[in-house]
Amino acid sequence: MRVLQSATRVLAATILAALAVGCGKDSNAPDSPFDPAGTSSDLAAMNASFESPAMASFSSAATDIAMTTGGSAALALQVRPTAMLAKGDKASAMRYAGVLAKALTSRPRASLAVAASVIPTELLGTTFIWDVVSQQYAASDLTGAPANGIRFLLYAVNPVTGIPTEPLTEVGYADVVTTATSVNIVVVSDNVTYLDYSARVAATSGSSASINVAGYVTNGQDRVNFDLDNGITINMTASDTTLDLTQDYLLTVPTRGGFRIDLESTLTTSFKTDNQALTLDLSAQGEHGVVRITGTETNGTGTFQVKVNGDLFATIEVTAGSQPVVTGKDGGALTAAEEAALEDVFHVFGGGLAFFIGLLGPLDA
Repeated sequence: MRVLQSATRVLAATILAALAVGCGKDSNAPDSPFDPAGTSSDLAAMNASFESPAMASFSSAATDIAMTTGGSAALALQVRPTAMLAKGDKASAMRYAGVLAKALTSRPRASLAVAASVIPTELLGTTFIWDVVSQQYAASDLTGAPANGIRFLLYAVNPVTGIPTEPLTEVGYADVVTTATSVNIVVVSDNVTYLDYSARVAATSGSSASINVAGYVTNGQDRVNFDLDNGITINMTASDTTLDLTQDYLLTVPTRGGFRIDLESTLTTSFKTDNQALTLDLSAQGEHGVVRITGTETNGTGTFQVKVNGDLFATIEVTAGSQPVVTGKDGGALTAAEEAALEDVFHVFGGGLAFFIGLLGPLDA
């Protein structure tokens, strides 16, 4: 069973752009003194929540699960959350947007479709295990899988190859349950749920669609709750075709005093010229203060204003192909800790791309 490639590429790209261009705000945020080291520490804890042996084993199995399920279940696996949600490369995000535009316009018609969510009836209740001979997952006679879904056993993996080590060491399982409108994925190891999220995809027309990915992830120490809403619209005229993306994205870390990242943004890409224009509003807030970044950018170049606890703190100048340049409000240099914290926050702006681009590669075959 193959994934419906056009739907997967276009809809997964919505998530990618969301991770690359978002941000938000909260007028009720605490007015704590800005502690740059503490802010960087909160972001590091957020990243670490996605990194555990159970998640590594799940990542190893994800491609096999996607090929088995197909449709929106495969899409849900492609947009699964990782540590790259909160770190990344801004420049690679903009390059990807250009690649996406060209890929879409290479088709006779730019359109959106949603693959069926429901797992094939003959697979329901099936547990899949790793076959050391074929080096892939295969159906088994084991029981325990959800009656309305499938189960993949997870194994300790080689950190270099990402393939289960031999002899096999079972470490948990991943359950995938689908309905006509959503996909739910749960990862369990040693009776601890490390990941639990649902993905909902809806096409309102042949040119518009929305995606929501919501749930939580933990490494056993810190936990991140995430809620990602995305919209995508393709506008076709006689002279050009544009791709409009809107994002409303929230991550919270209850184990770090309620630290949260809010993202809101819009991005418009011209298929004819590859021109891209975006607006950005990003905030990181918690016990160590509130950092808010707002601004606009065209074709990878723009200016963003940084406020800390509501007061102007710095500006960020971005130029296509270069690292962001941070300058203090009076033109002076920031301390190393302050600059590191702002760059950590700003890099959320480009998060997710390296991971997701790698996943999309096989779908182009």
